Amino acid sequence: MIPARFAANLDWLYPELSYLDRIGAARADGFAQVEMLFAHLEPRAELLARLDGVGVALVNAPSGDWTQGDRGFAALPGREADFRERTLRGFEFAQQVGAPVVHLLSGIAEDSADTRAIWLENLAWAAARAPAGLTLTVEPINRLDMPGYFLHRQAQALELLDMLGSPRVRLQLDLYHCRRAEGGESLSHLNRALDLGLLAHVQVAGTDGRHEPHAAEYAAELALLTERAWPGAVGLEYRSRAGTRAGLAWLG
Repeated sequence: MIPARFAANLDWLYPELSYLDRIGAARADGFAQVEMLFAHLEPRAELLARLDGVGVALVNAPSGDWTQGDRGFAALPGREADFRERTLRGFEFAQQVGAPVVHLLSGIAEDSADTRAIWLENLAWAAARAPAGLTLTVEPINRLDMPGYFLHRQAQALELLDMLGSPRVRLQLDLYHCRRAEGGESLSHLNRALDLGLLAHVQVAGTDGRHEPHAAEYAAELALLTERAWPGAVGLEYRSRAGTRAGLAWLG
């Protein structure tokens, strides 16, 4: 049985299956919950039927046309209407699938006074309209994997969240992105987010090729989450080397 805190990322795991069939595969492998990035593109009624009995830890709000370079809109001047429309769609989708957390992507933009002001305005707007019980997250994504992404360092994210000052918006800390961007500082960044009460969701992937982690790769970070009795989910956002089921062996 997979430990309950882990969530199968349906956009990365089980790539040999159709999206909806991945739900059953995750259930068969012992996952109690999943996370979904692009599930809003699937037929809604069938998605809901397949999810029966499976928890949803997190969804992404729609983030635009990835084939055209969109990676969200929160920090993009002139795209406020796009951000707001997709954020509201994300809220509706999260409520339909029972997800307690919605990730709002920041977009491709330099970190400047103007983009920070837009980001803060947009996130404040979203926080004021989020349904009760729904947590909004922002995630630093390394610029090696996603060149030009606005939110790319942990300290930058914590600074902006402090400026925003909303308990509705918290940190999504992907340990893979953290290590790719900032080396071996992931444990201290995780501890800092816990100390501030800002940690809402965690994701992992091995830094070697974004496959499943080695057994000891995040042992200290996972032990810290247990020690601090952190109640959130840890998403498995990676592509397994030799099949998803075989790649779960690192969980012990």
